[in-house]
Parts: sequence; C-alpha cells; structure tokens
Amino acid sequence: MKKSFKTIRHTVWIYFAIFIVSILVLMWFTFGVSLEANYKRLKTSSIFDIASYILVGWSKDEFTDDSLDQLAYDNDMCVLIQDAYSNTVYSCDMMANNCLVHGHGTELYKYRAEAAANPNGIYYTEIKNPRFHNDTLLFVMILGDRSKPSGYIFLNTSLEPLNSTTGIINSQILWVSIMLLILGLGISYFLARLIETPIVRITKSAKKLAQGDYSSHFDGHGYAETEQLADTLNYAAEEISKVDNLRKDIIANVSHDLRTPLTMVKAYAEMIRDLSGDNPVKRQEHVNIIIEESDRLAALVNDILDLSKLESNNASLNFSEFSITKKIYEIMGRYTLLSEQQGYKFFVTADKDFEINADVIKIEQVLYNLINNAVNYTGDNKTVYITQIVVDDETARIDITDTGKGIEPELLPLIFDRYYRAEKNKREVIGTGLGLSIVKQILKQHNFKFGVRSELGIGSTFWFEVKGKVVGDLND
Repeated sequence: MKKSFKTIRHTVWIYFAIFIVSILVLMWFTFGVSLEANYKRLKTSSIFDIASYILVGWSKDEFTDDSLDQLAYDNDMCVLIQDAYSNTVYSCDMMANNCLVHGHGTELYKYRAEAAANPNGIYYTEIKNPRFHNDTLLFVMILGDRSKPSGYIFLNTSLEPLNSTTGIINSQILWVSIMLLILGLGISYFLARLIETPIVRITKSAKKLAQGDYSSHFDGHGYAETEQLADTLNYAAEEISKVDNLRKDIIANVSHDLRTPLTMVKAYAEMIRDLSGDNPVKRQEHVNIIIEESDRLAALVNDILDLSKLESNNASLNFSEFSITKKIYEIMGRYTLLSEQQGYKFFVTADKDFEINADVIKIEQVLYNLINNAVNYTGDNKTVYITQIVVDDETARIDITDTGKGIEPELLPLIFDRYYRAEKNKREVIGTGLGLSIVKQILKQHNFKFGVRSELGIGSTFWFEVKGKVVGDLND
C-alpha cells in the first residue's frame, strides 16, 4: 500500500493558514479596494434620506430656518429650496465657493429640467468642481406634481477625497495582517499538535496490536471522537485476543481429533497387512474399525465445513412450512434402535400440533445435535425428555432435558462455544465437539431464541423457541 506523507498536523495547519489568508484578502478588498465605492454609495443613500425627510417636513410646514440650518450643518451640505417660479424660499450655503448650487442660476435650470424628465422627479449626479477639482454630489427633487411642480429641493455635498484615508488604513491593515498571520499560524500549529497527539498515541498502540501484543491499551483522551475510537479499538483488541486464543484451541482440538482416528486407521491397516490379511474374521474386524474411524473423520470434517459456512453466512436457508411437532416424533422414531440395544429411554410430550416456516433440514440438524448431546451427557438411568410447549399463538418452545450431573453456572456462557466439552461429565460416545456451535449458528440465522438451564446433580435443559402457528390438536 502506498504510504501517504500528508499528516493531520500539516493538513490542519495548511487549512487554517488558508482560512487566515482568506480573511486577510477579504479585509484588504473591503478596506483598500471597495472603500471608496462603499463611501459614495452610503453618501448617495444618505442624501436620498435627507431629501425625503425635508420633503415630508416641508409639506407639513414643520421646518423652520434654524432647523434646516442645523440639518445642513450636521450633514455638511448646501441646501436650496425654490418655489415654482425659481424664487428662493430657503438657502443655506455650507460650502462657500465650493458649492455648485448657490450662484449658478443657469445650471439650476438645467438640473430642474433633468429632474422633470425622470418619472420619479429626482435627479442626482456626481460633478467635479471646476475650481478645486474635487468630486461633489448634486441632488434635485421636485416638490408636488412633476407636471406642475410647486417647488424644488437642491442639495449639494462634497465627496471627500479618500486617498490619504485609504493610505492610512492600508498601512494599518498591513501591520494587522502581519501580526494576525503570525498569530494565526502559531495557533493553527498548536491546534494541529493537540489534534494529532491522541491519534499518534492510538497509532503506536495499533502497531503493537498488529505485532501480536493484545495487552496494548489505546488511550484516546482529549476528544470525544478519539476516546470513542480508543474504546472501539480496546474492544477490538479484546475480541481479537479471544479469537486468537480460540484459534489456538481449535487447532489443538482439531489436531487431537484428527490424530486419534488417523493413528487407528494406520495401525489397523498395518495389522491387516502384517497379521490378519489371511484371517477373514480378524480382517473383517479390523476393516470395520477402519470404517468406523473413517466415519468419525468424515463427521468431523463435515461439522467443520457446516460451521464454517454458517459462521460466514454462506449457508443459504430454504424455507418451507412444516409441523415441528410431527418432525420431533419422526426423529424420535429413529432412536428406537438405540433404546433397544443400549437401554436409553426417551419421553416425548407435545401439547399442540405447531407449524413453522423454516429450513427443515437445518431444524432437523438442531434437533439431532441437541438430542445426541443429551444422550452423551445424561445420567446412569439413560433418560432423556423432549417437550414441546406452545407459549402463545405464535410461539412454541422445545426443551431437551438430560438427567446428568449438570453444568457449573460459570461454565454456562461457554457451552455453545466451539469445542467446549464437559469432559468429566461426558459418556464414551463419539462426537466432534461442534454440535452445539452448529445449533447456535442455525438458530441465530432463523432469529430463534435459545439457551440452556442447568442444575448440578439434576441435569441440563437445552431449549429453543420457534415462531409459527397452532394448526390443531395432535389427535386431529
């Protein structure tokens, strides 16, 4: 896998630096480039508001010369109000020789004509003062009807040159930008280190785990996400440790289970070759033992393959509707020979005929494995109980009970693990040690509940529940 040289520290530092530079560019554009344009826009908006204010006050006859003088002084502008006949009604000159309204009668006529030509009766424009060559803003508004005006409002204000102001601001922005850039890069580097530190710790622990050190502890304190990641990895390390131990146990158990029958097959094959080849009776006896051991090997291999398919979800289920009650009685009929030859007693009871939708082959395997397990571990009286109880209209529970020595409470959680065996309680009956694990996987695939109850000195009951429906009484 190609190794990436891009670290979290560098990535955070770069993105934070880009963020800071973007802010600085925005500041330079706002104060250095668009300052003058914003100033003119705000100045124009302000003069519109002042003209509207004068218009409303004038129509209501609320203004006096003093209030208009104060308004002109506060906004540093010239104000001229004329009647319909161009006679001056009010005049305030705040710009002296710089004013383009007072003493410019010919130009005023032209401005009035421009306002009358506009649908809203308003005309404004930027005009450069011919004497001082500075920009000024001229505003004209018609009083009354545009076709028959009752008067005119003239406003004139200077647009102050911003070159010197812009230069001062740019100089200040430059120093602020430099300090902000240095401070921002320092903070971003510090934050990158803080974010990187718990991840570096987790990475070091992960390397130890990859080398087989399952005792390594993941420390992710600092952030909620890294703490959650560390908890997950700690849990994964524990599970991997369990799986590794289980793998070792499986290898040991499989090796043991395969070695014994293989050794016997080889030994009896050599006996046939060296001793009993010419003796039909002995040869047949030895051949039968080889066949039995071969069957044992085949059963072990088949169970391993079945369990592997079930655990990898490669075993598909073929659902069909069938009576679980009748299936139990059918299977128990096949244990008649075991009862007759070895004295086992099987007691089967069922309260209703219960039908389910499941994989009939897999459910048969569950029943066989649980019954065989009960046979292996039942007591000296060789008694096994199989009971079906309908819990409700949709659920039935099947119990398989032996009368053996029972299972210690602390061992109950392990009973469905692969190769777990209560060796001291088990009879001399052939088994692969995978039966209950296969039961577990099949029932999990069907989403059926299952479990075990046990009492020392009395026996154990393995149970599972199936979903379906009652289809009648057993006598129907």
